[in-house]
Amino acid sequence: MSDQPPESKHSLRGGAPERLVLEGATLFGSWLGIPGRANLIEARPYPFPLPRAVKRLRLKEWQAIQAGDSEWFLMAVLYDAKFTSMASLDVWNRVEKRSYGFRRLFPGSRFSLPESLERGETSVGSPGDRLSIATDMAAGTLSLEAQSKSRKAPLDLALRFDLAPGKCFPSSACMPLGLNRAIYSTKILLPCSGTIAAGGPAHHFDPASASGILDDHKGYYPYRLHYDWVTGFGVDASGRRIAFNLTDNQVRDQAAYNENRLWIDGRVDALPPVKITRPNGPGSPWIIQDTEGMVDLVFHPEAAHQIKVRLGLAEIDYEGPFGRFEGELRAATGEMVDASPLFGMGEDKHVRM
Repeated sequence: MSDQPPESKHSLRGGAPERLVLEGATLFGSWLGIPGRANLIEARPYPFPLPRAVKRLRLKEWQAIQAGDSEWFLMAVLYDAKFTSMASLDVWNRVEKRSYGFRRLFPGSRFSLPESLERGETSVGSPGDRLSIATDMAAGTLSLEAQSKSRKAPLDLALRFDLAPGKCFPSSACMPLGLNRAIYSTKILLPCSGTIAAGGPAHHFDPASASGILDDHKGYYPYRLHYDWVTGFGVDASGRRIAFNLTDNQVRDQAAYNENRLWIDGRVDALPPVKITRPNGPGSPWIIQDTEGMVDLVFHPEAAHQIKVRLGLAEIDYEGPFGRFEGELRAATGEMVDASPLFGMGEDKHVRM
């Protein structure tokens, strides 16, 4: 890599729009901030009119949180595919090399995810397990709570994330899959506090060293969905909170529209399109690179995280291991960011639904 930063072709605008869809037309772009309403249900995503109920069946939605510190990492998700829905929590103790959590699949749409992050709570439970994600922008809080009463591996989780201005750093994007068919995503890097009790004494997360990323996501994905994704975060040697998000998906013109970001404390930089390859399969190192000299990473899986579902016309084939990174990312300023303090996860996701 050269010592000079390349001329940037990627930029983030200022405040996000109040609505992503106006009079049926979708607004595409990337912003610093959170849209008022991710109202994709009001779009005309196909060249022929469809009833709202049919559009809703095609709109895949989820909220996910990755969080952790030098000892723990977790991924929590509430996923609504309409034909089926899922509540999942996977926790990895990096010191003891032990996993905890649960996964529950439900027929149909078991819960409803909000159009706005302004204020709301989504929770779901089954005998023995519960998962809840709640936002309150006025109070400046995001919360994640979960319980599992499994006899083999009981778990109790209560985390808080700081949504106050100047503490959290959001980035959002609305990207085209077709002429008016979109994927929307807001990702927010936040300090994390709270406790987790799993297999032993409670562990307390210090917001100076623990982080979380919220992913609020909606999309009119095709029947055959595929994407590759990696994310990581941590604190560097100077105490700065560092994180990144890199995705290769089915978006048209990823050079103009993508959700690839680098966070360095209070700054969010856009990154170019990437390709993710796995020369020896998902359990061996993943290679993540761009063509502009800004992304050169290797992801080393440490803990497997798989979902395999076969339901006739519907199918999920998902590899989402947790692990560490090495390599470098180039900031917009030209600074080279060492990825070795960062830990996170990757996804190789194939869905027919």
